[in-house]
Amino acid sequence: VVGLNYCNISIQITYFAAVKINSIKTLRGANFWSQRFPLLLQVNITFKKELDFELIDKGLSAHFAKIDLLKTINKEKNLPDVVAQMAIILQQNAGIEVGFWTTKSTSIENSVNIIFEYKDAEAAEIAIESTIEILQSFSDQKESTIGHKIDKIKEKYLANLPSDSIQQLLIKAKTNNTPIITAKGNKPFQLGYGIKGMDVKDSNLKTINTLLSDQHKWRIPIIAVTGSNGKTTTTRLIAHVLAKANYTVGFTTSDGIYINDDMIDHGDTTGPASAEMVLRNHEVDAAVLETARGGILRAGLGFDQCDIAVITNIQEDHLGISDIETMEDLAQVKAVVVGALQNKGTAVLNANNIYTQQIGIKADCPVAWFSLNKEVPFFKTLINKAENTIAYADNGMVILEKNGIKTEISHVKNIPITFNGTANFMVENVLAAVLALSVFGIDAATITSSLRSFLPSVEQTPGRMNLFEINDKKLLVDFAHNPDGFAGIRDFLKTIESPQKIGLIVGTGDRKDSDTIELGQIAAEMFDVVLIHQVKFLRGQTAERIVDLLVQGILSINPNANWQRIPDDTEPLDYALSIAIPNSFITSLSDVIEHPAVLVEQYKQNS
Repeated sequence: VVGLNYCNISIQITYFAAVKINSIKTLRGANFWSQRFPLLLQVNITFKKELDFELIDKGLSAHFAKIDLLKTINKEKNLPDVVAQMAIILQQNAGIEVGFWTTKSTSIENSVNIIFEYKDAEAAEIAIESTIEILQSFSDQKESTIGHKIDKIKEKYLANLPSDSIQQLLIKAKTNNTPIITAKGNKPFQLGYGIKGMDVKDSNLKTINTLLSDQHKWRIPIIAVTGSNGKTTTTRLIAHVLAKANYTVGFTTSDGIYINDDMIDHGDTTGPASAEMVLRNHEVDAAVLETARGGILRAGLGFDQCDIAVITNIQEDHLGISDIETMEDLAQVKAVVVGALQNKGTAVLNANNIYTQQIGIKADCPVAWFSLNKEVPFFKTLINKAENTIAYADNGMVILEKNGIKTEISHVKNIPITFNGTANFMVENVLAAVLALSVFGIDAATITSSLRSFLPSVEQTPGRMNLFEINDKKLLVDFAHNPDGFAGIRDFLKTIESPQKIGLIVGTGDRKDSDTIELGQIAAEMFDVVLIHQVKFLRGQTAERIVDLLVQGILSINPNANWQRIPDDTEPLDYALSIAIPNSFITSLSDVIEHPAVLVEQYKQNS
């Protein structure tokens, strides 16, 4: 049975004499480490001092030879491998069928990630702690109550098992490739997703068994959307068009979970728990799930497979976080959604991005490509080939090409979120959405009409290119938070005529210094006045250090730049308006202003 119990990430730090457990992450879906094994525990440990491997080997021989398990320990491997294997062996001796494990060192000295399979997460946590205690006792030449530890693992595993009848049902469902949502708290197991789902209760087991025997269809279409930039807008646009096509759409975004236009949860909801909330809703007949890097690394995907996987782009962002050190690592994280495609699923990828190109070339599935620039050499090889489904912009026209037939979807000037085609990154989001919707099966006419009713507004694209008027001044609010996002806004602002362009910016403490410096450089290129309001997103850094890096970037572009740090206790928009001249264009990036629509309305009422 898969997924009997899981916990959230454990932030606890557990100390042993020689080893420290820094964190435990409970993965319960397709993940960075494995597509085949969705239930994995990722344990980050630090070896604080050397353990005596010879004494450990002697202890293993003395204790585990009796239960014929010494042969499964590869003594040629290093200590982290032994830790991972021992965590598996202890679970196996508790009667739990597990086998997969791997390890990976980190950039921190003596720190390593131990990844191993579980069936019950709480039992697996006992297994890893017991493993470390056992190995340490061997190294210290002390006795270890191994049998007692195995009993504790078995006791926890059995305590969390559902009834025998439910176990048999889940085994049958897994054999039939029926999706299973794990029981959690007061929520029961659920078979199937959305409108096709059924809660598993003792009172309805007979009915469910009958449906399983009849090969009842348990799945709704799922579109997963990931990437460095444009995820939320692309997700919302796809969901908007599907709703216009009469689907009841559940979708997750970085600002909330929605069922059609109704928000059912607020906040950054791009992780697996949010996806499960949508898939548990029995009204939903199509799901569009924004799937962020953090959620994938923290807990894996919240679904077993999807029908369409969209990757908008992969840009340098979040490196150095969660042991993702290189662009190749980041691309592997984003590619998890492609690996989760069902056997007839399609990947929708950006042909302008080298990392998405590489994902598509390696992908074992159909790939549909989109490109803002049809002259890109890679993309040119795809045009006019009957076997390809592509979307691109040509002289301002959004073109869909499928089975060798070209269809004009709309001129960008008739698509409001592109701002008359001046916001290229929005055009790119439109192309990704159009391609995904076409693959989904939505006709071109519905796509065209729906694009024209999707507006850059607080209601439909909160925090994404929201434009307000405050007396004789304009305010643009956008979530841009990395160099690529800043560059997109810079290119858009080149089309704006204004005697004074003011920028409100902020840095983020967990980014590389070079990224923060680059934000300052791009800000200096696009704004006449740069205002820094560094009161949040510190994430382990001091505000002063982040501001220093931003200013370093600003001054490297313009030594005479007009920049100011807004006092912490001052509302940033109020300050910007106080220094703005008539017809100024103010741009707020990276969530500097909270609740901009409310503030703007207040200013209008007080003017």
